[in-house]
Amino acid sequence: MQSFYELTYEKRFEVYRALDALQCETHNAGGSGCLSVAVAKGKFGELQQTMKNLGLFFVELYKFPLGTDTPPMHLRHESYGFPDSAWLIATFKPY
Repeated sequence: MQSFYELTYEKRFEVYRALDALQCETHNAGGSGCLSVAVAKGKFGELQQTMKNLGLFFVELYKFPLGTDTPPMHLRHESYGFPDSAWLIATFKPY
């Protein structure tokens, strides 16, 4: 299966423009070949559909604490009843 990073630069920049329009941002993928995305509040469904339309399928969704990270407020999610205390990260791969 093809890695996101093996796509043409035109395709990758099309995806990056779509992320920008959704107020989402790329996140460290850890070398997995997946595109890792910091999901903006209330945008997961729209993000998933947009990525599908661009030829990427949803792989995994996970949440983890911010720790010393300081992302903008629109990228912070509630965790265990604590508002604005976690990342919500979705990963995608090309079909």
